[in-house]
Amino acid sequence: MHLQHPIAPYQGIPPEDCIFVTNDQMIEIGMGSLTQFWQPELYPENPLHIYLQLDAQPAGRNLLFGALLARAEQIRAQQQPGTHARLYTQLAPENWEMVNFFTKAGFKSDDSEDLYHFPLPIWPALAPVSCNYGSVALRNPQEVQAFLQRLNAYRMTPIDADFLGQCMAMEHFTAIGYYRGGNAVCEALLTGQGSSVTLISLYTRSDYRRQGFAKAILGAAADILRPRGVTQVSTRVYSRNAPQVGLMRAAGGAKVRSVALLPGITL
Repeated sequence: MHLQHPIAPYQGIPPEDCIFVTNDQMIEIGMGSLTQFWQPELYPENPLHIYLQLDAQPAGRNLLFGALLARAEQIRAQQQPGTHARLYTQLAPENWEMVNFFTKAGFKSDDSEDLYHFPLPIWPALAPVSCNYGSVALRNPQEVQAFLQRLNAYRMTPIDADFLGQCMAMEHFTAIGYYRGGNAVCEALLTGQGSSVTLISLYTRSDYRRQGFAKAILGAAADILRPRGVTQVSTRVYSRNAPQVGLMRAAGGAKVRSVALLPGITL
């Protein structure tokens, strides 16, 4: 078996973070890559997240995984001393072969992306501190990119302008927020049609958490959507993110299923 890096970036991934494995006949039998996400707002205890993608035949899987793990340790070592990192992958719940592989490799099945349904909230839209409430400004490309940048700081999977455009084209597109001194404190993006919407993203700045902003912004969205006949909201949350799970509990949410498993280890 042989390992090699591409000579140039592969699908936007730096060569040092992409590895191919070949057999003794130099036939490619797999590839893997690492993608870094800096998420201090979403997971302050493990701000550096490293996504591991592994697609290889069983004969080359262990060798390739070992090389990717070693590279992930290098990435973590390049950070400030004491910085923790989470190395994780994404698997379909029914992919038992790879679930078993990563479990044997020491990954813990302590996170998943779960689909929830909950009724449109009926609590009041009252922000706990003096803030201005309004629609998100999306009048030009600069404002669109600024909104996306704010949302993506709190997401594991980034939203791009094309996806936002699809959301804006739907019947119940709603992008609202609370602002203080011209700066966003809490913002939410919802979209859908008919009697249901999807909560695409919701965040509260870390210095304003535990003050009721998430519930308040959902209450404000409900006031907009209820007259349109909306009765149900669906969203995806990470099971390891306590604030997200707590919000679903407060909203009377019911877990429908796990969309993806996110096993990982702390480096």
